[in-house]
This record gives sequence, structure tokens and C-alpha cells, in this order.
Amino acid sequence: MAPVTDRMRVGVAGLGAVAQSVHLPLISRRWDLFELAAVCDLSSSLRDAVGGQYGVGPEQRYDDVDRMVAEAGVDGVLLLTSGSHGDAALNAISRGVGVFCEKPLSFTVEEADRLAAAEAALGRPALLLGYMKEYDEAVWRLRERLAGVGGVRAVDVTVLHPTGEAQLAFANLRPAPTDVDTTALGAVRSEQARLLDQALGGDVTERTRDLYANVVLGSLVHDTSLLRALFGGLVSVEDARTWPDDAYPPSVEVTGELPGSVRARMSWHFLPDYPAYRETLTVHHASGSLSVTFGTPYLLNSPTTLEIVESGSGGGELRSTYTSTGESFENELVDFHRMVTAGEAPRAGVAEGRADIVTSQRIIRVLGERHAEKLQGEAATA
Repeated sequence: MAPVTDRMRVGVAGLGAVAQSVHLPLISRRWDLFELAAVCDLSSSLRDAVGGQYGVGPEQRYDDVDRMVAEAGVDGVLLLTSGSHGDAALNAISRGVGVFCEKPLSFTVEEADRLAAAEAALGRPALLLGYMKEYDEAVWRLRERLAGVGGVRAVDVTVLHPTGEAQLAFANLRPAPTDVDTTALGAVRSEQARLLDQALGGDVTERTRDLYANVVLGSLVHDTSLLRALFGGLVSVEDARTWPDDAYPPSVEVTGELPGSVRARMSWHFLPDYPAYRETLTVHHASGSLSVTFGTPYLLNSPTTLEIVESGSGGGELRSTYTSTGESFENELVDFHRMVTAGEAPRAGVAEGRADIVTSQRIIRVLGERHAEKLQGEAATA
């Protein structure tokens, strides 16, 4: 590991949509904190295009994340690849390299437990869970307001999710590469399938496996993590359902209970032609309501609003709005820098990621039961 200075050397693994639209531009924006030292992707054309764009020399462009961590002299690595990040994160932590981990942390609890053991052996925080909604300033303001209210009765989260292409139309992304090494890709897919067998058992349908990997852990986990960050997380998953049967991804609804007998519902709807991404989290309590509304996540500095409904001092209803244009993706990168350079614990790390995996396994188990599927593996006892 290279000596850590106030300006970190970072490597980025996975050069797809979220890297091109968010993380690479923000690393450039925060030149005071980061130096982009290396990039990694299975596509050589994408490595060369992105490396050339951001001034990363050919010798610092890798096709294997473990080799990049071992050879590139980086202080930290951003894991932006799809699928489980357990093995790559474990390798980096074992080498003393800080990890910024996009969703999901891993597919299995066992992977998370190995990460926790490696971090404990290192003796300092080493992994930041990059679930950006926890880093939204309107969410921080909501948490402050919650500390002063009582009698929370219900929390409702609704996600209206158009296609990724619609959300990223502004970003002028590079064309999807056609030169990914098929042997390397096959090895990755084989390992992901093994981990899904471990999480769910080997006899579940492909639809259930895909729901777990790409919807419950691939998108809904942002909302699972919000409930965890604000309220301590779901203590039980009482019901979960999907509909309609002839659409994929389907709508997903999860109901359960938060600490203090607070009712919670998460509703996730993939609506291909919906005009814009929209997500709301609403809290109803004894004397009013609090509601956060998120916009398109990839549009940097897009405003997030917190609406506060309460009684006016002279009676009647008082509504006020707090609007944040601070960038949550940037906030989590700043937190990552503090973790690596100053040893500060991040807002969410391995333990929080593990909790989200357990909740996700409970959700997929209930969904499986609704379709007469008895899940095995870790999910059977989550």
C-alpha cells in the first residue's frame, strides 16, 4: 500500500454507467482529495477510452481488480462492478487498501462476516458502504427532526423507477462495449451463481434468483438501508408480494415492523415509460408528517426536498420545505477520504451492509413462499 497523504490515490473498478455519470466526474471535481491512479474493467476498449479521458496511463489500466489493488499503488479502491463485491473487497482490505463499495456489499452473510473479520484484523475502519441516500443532506435534516418528535406510527417508501436509459439520457455515456473477454465474464457469472446458491439454495427459479440479486439487493436495498439508518431497520418482514406476473421487473411491495411497533411499507415500481425517477419516504407521527422526495439519482446536485407538516402556533396547518442541492455521492466520497486518511468510521460499513443482507434475505424468503418456493441456503434461517 502506498503511503497515505491528504490526497488519496484511488483506483476505480467497473467503468459503466455509474462510474461515467457520477464517480469519475466527482473524483475530478474533488481534485483536492483524490488522484485517479488506475482504472479496471473487463472491456479493453472501455479501459482505454476512460483511461485516456482521465489521464490514466496504459500501464495503470487493468482487467483484474485484484491485480490493480496489488500493483497500482492505490490507497483506496472504488468497487463499482455489478454483483457481489465480497471477494474483491476482502482482497483489498487484506492488503490494507480502503474500500468504497457500491451496492450490493455481497450476496451472502458469510461474505460479510469474512469482511468483518478482515477489518477487525486490520484494526481500523476499511470499508464504506456506498449507499448514497444515507449521505443526502435532506435525510440528515430528517434524522434531526425525528429526534424531536414522538409517536411515530408509520413509514411509507414509494419508488417510481423508469428505465436506466431514461434516467441517464443526459449523461452522454459511451456505447456499451462489445469486447468483454467472454472467458473472464463466464468465470464471474459462475462465481455469482455459486454465491446465489449459497444464499438461496440451488432449487429456486431464475426469476427468484434475479429478483434477489438485481431488485431486492440491486435497488430496493437503498430503501432497506434508509429504514436502517433512520429507524434501526425492519425487525420483521411480515409480507412481500410482486405483481403483475407477466412483467419483469415486477412491482414489489414489502410490509413489516420497525423498532417501537412502527409500521413500515416499501413499494418499488419499475415503470419503463414513467417520465422521471421519483422516490418519497414519508413519516407520520402523532403531531404531523415528514416527507423526503428524491429526484434522479445520477443527476449531480439534483435537489432533494424535505417537507414538514405540523400545527401552527396559532392553530391550523403549517407546511415548510427544506431543499438540499448538496451532492450525496460527493458526501460519501468525502467520508471515504476521511475513513482512509484519518481513520474515521463511515456512516455505514460492513456491519450495516450485513444487516441489509439479512433483511433482503428475509424479503426474498417471503416472496418465495408466496410462489410456493421453499428457499434453502442462508435465506432459510435469516
